[in-house]
Amino acid sequence: MDNLRVTMGWAWTYLVVAELVAANSGLGYLILNAMRGLYTDVILLGVFTIGILGLLTDFLFKWLRQRLLPWSAEF
Repeated sequence: MDNLRVTMGWAWTYLVVAELVAANSGLGYLILNAMRGLYTDVILLGVFTIGILGLLTDFLFKWLRQRLLPWSAEF
């Protein structure tokens, strides 16, 4: 389960990079267009949104680990 948490972090990173490189929609595309127009508020909103979604996903995996694997020790 811990490996899934780590892998999900990498998946978020690759998703944003893929959107920055070749996408017509999504948060990465929104950030890239905002960078071209120097819309700092939109850039920060996109970055914070990605961060919050990543944290929520991490907390979800942590919660699932506690519920599904109660015998596993938390360090």
